[in-house]
Amino acid sequence: MAQVSKTELTQNQGVSDDTPHLLSRREGTVLWLTLNRPNQRNPLSSSMIAALTGAITEAADDPQVRVIVLSALGPVFCAGHDLREMRAREGEDQAARAARVRDILNACARMMLSIVHSPKAVIASVQGTASAAGCQLVSACDMAIASEESGFCTPGVNIGTFCTTPLVGVGRSMHRKHAMELALTGDLMSAENAVRIGLVNKVVPSSMLVEQVSALASKIASKSARAIRDGKAVFYRQIDMPLEQAFEYATDAMVEQIMSAESEEGCRAFLEKRIPRWEDAGP
Repeated sequence: MAQVSKTELTQNQGVSDDTPHLLSRREGTVLWLTLNRPNQRNPLSSSMIAALTGAITEAADDPQVRVIVLSALGPVFCAGHDLREMRAREGEDQAARAARVRDILNACARMMLSIVHSPKAVIASVQGTASAAGCQLVSACDMAIASEESGFCTPGVNIGTFCTTPLVGVGRSMHRKHAMELALTGDLMSAENAVRIGLVNKVVPSSMLVEQVSALASKIASKSARAIRDGKAVFYRQIDMPLEQAFEYATDAMVEQIMSAESEEGCRAFLEKRIPRWEDAGP
């Protein structure tokens, strides 16, 4: 994928249609993936979904990547699905259209799940509006930092539909009444309210967004990648279990982690007042 500088991450610039959908750059062990269709409001088109899925899957298998950051160029973080792909095509019957739309939605669901199931921590860096499936993209990430100018909505109801698939992720990031407020009104929610209801972790001035996200990513990247990989998987499995089952499952996982060489090194380093030397440390 093409490389992008830190300066470019905050610029509102357009790109031609023959440029990559996704830009990529590495800062040490942090991988920045940047949506690169600002003129089209960075929609989750089939091509964008494929690019994101491929990059996230590739990063999951790369030991040199410890944290993934999802960002975007332009005033919109992600406008959701490309409505041009959803509309009927000339000569297409209803069954063919339904099958084609289902394929797009299934591909999007696989991409969202690839973020949740990634062994790497994934952070959303939200510089603008996140709408519909774009809002879901934020909810799929483990953490999110947003600029003061950003906003969040699930506006399907405004065009005669309902954001049912975006609500799968959004509804698991906040109380169901807040999720339904977004879906039933279609209104744009401010970044401050998104923090209040749990969709994002923090709001910062736009001039500080990249700096704040970089600092958070670097902090997480300094931890044990193995502990994050295993712990993230356990968290997302147990969160929807009944309470008793969740405790049993998490206890088994905790015992396994405590008995690991990584935990032994971490405890030794703490007692010796030094920085841990993780087995899986990057360069």
